[in-house]
Amino acid sequence: MRIHVSGECAAAKALRGYLRKHDFHLTAHAPDWVIHMEETAAGIPAVAGVGGELEQAILKHMRKQTAGSIELRTAREGMSDREVRVLVPAGDQESKAVETGVFRAVLEVAKQSVSNGPSRFGWWKTILKGKSK
Repeated sequence: MRIHVSGECAAAKALRGYLRKHDFHLTAHAPDWVIHMEETAAGIPAVAGVGGELEQAILKHMRKQTAGSIELRTAREGMSDREVRVLVPAGDQESKAVETGVFRAVLEVAKQSVSNGPSRFGWWKTILKGKSK
């Protein structure tokens, strides 16, 4: 799955790291999903989209991660349902909650789980399955 995560805030950098670790292809060329992450001075996170699957998953997982409110904004003109803009609060705890929620949402949309992460010994299982009789 090709994903583009734009933004230079700490949460965007952490999200890119999580996605690389789980073998997602991060690219700006013809991505399947686009996530714009920006840091904001406001104390609450905000999500802007047109109501697609990714936006709904992000809202669901962010609600589980944070006890506070989440602001829902209208999407910019020209955004597709495969594109979401997330405003991340400046605090460490809130930022961590947002990046975790967005990461879990991407895993859900991609039909993966956290336990399906990269395995160092996965290729051995493949070899040994073919050798047994």
